[in-house]
Amino acid sequence: MNGGKVKVVITDHRFPDVEQERRAVESSGGTLFVGQIADEEQLAAVCRDADGVLTVRAPITKRVITAMEHCRIIVRYGIGVDTIDIAAATQRGIMVANVPDYCIDEVSDHAMALLLMLSRQMIPAISLAKEKRWAIASMPPLHRLRGQVCGLVGCGKIGSLLVGKVSQLGMRVLIYDPYLSSARCRAMGAEPVSFDALLEGSDFISLHAPLNDATHHLFGAAAFTKMKRSASIINTARSGLIDEPALIAALDAEKIFGAGLDVVEAESELTPVGSALTDHPRVIVTPHTAWLSVEARSTLQARAIAQVLTCFKGDQPYGLINRELAK
Repeated sequence: MNGGKVKVVITDHRFPDVEQERRAVESSGGTLFVGQIADEEQLAAVCRDADGVLTVRAPITKRVITAMEHCRIIVRYGIGVDTIDIAAATQRGIMVANVPDYCIDEVSDHAMALLLMLSRQMIPAISLAKEKRWAIASMPPLHRLRGQVCGLVGCGKIGSLLVGKVSQLGMRVLIYDPYLSSARCRAMGAEPVSFDALLEGSDFISLHAPLNDATHHLFGAAAFTKMKRSASIINTARSGLIDEPALIAALDAEKIFGAGLDVVEAESELTPVGSALTDHPRVIVTPHTAWLSVEARSTLQARAIAQVLTCFKGDQPYGLINRELAK
């Protein structure tokens, strides 16, 4: 502790300000340090005397966690926790939590928007209009959405909402999720299938799975080969689910039709691969804004800092990931 006061560190953030967090920490008698840090050595230094850590993209590695002298909790601003070495934190008795429910409407809406844009080929249509060309012969082929198949890889809170939304468009829904019961799947009006069956049967595939060792580059050359040539892939989850060079190769070879991506592997400074995706005529890229709304941002910040302060009071944060540390 810092002179008897608890210290909370925000390693990095994407918000206009963190005054909400500052007020909450200081009103409880603590101090807040705010940085925009990605370097491992610097992270270890600033987190050394932290009692709680809030983080977005900063890599909270084993080295950073080992340097923590009395940290009690690490909370990620968001849902995915692949930037945190959870095993190392658990070994040190440090709780890891996320905010699992702040943007489920926004992300499911964004996934549906990308699906609709791909289905109606809005980008080339807008380009034609800007060129003052009302030339439908220049448009890619469009097909009626009703009766087409939407496949979901992963179906938690966000995926479940998307099922209802695309069903209202008249689409059939297939789900591949090893953690979802068949009964729950069918109760939503969807069909549980194997991964290969989803690849082969879907016209659109929307990704809503966590990123881990089992799902890293789940969509690579082999997966794209099994998809319909007319199919498109949508990713509002984690960039590492897709092997991006393999995606570009599949698009260029016309093994699949298109992609709608809210996440790419190099966001702050686009790599040649990232640039190739943003410039590709059959890819729609948005800058990791699927989660974004005024309401979601406020909720995210409030629920993240609330979990830190809940931990300090000796209670369990509601987004606890390493539940073996539950009290």
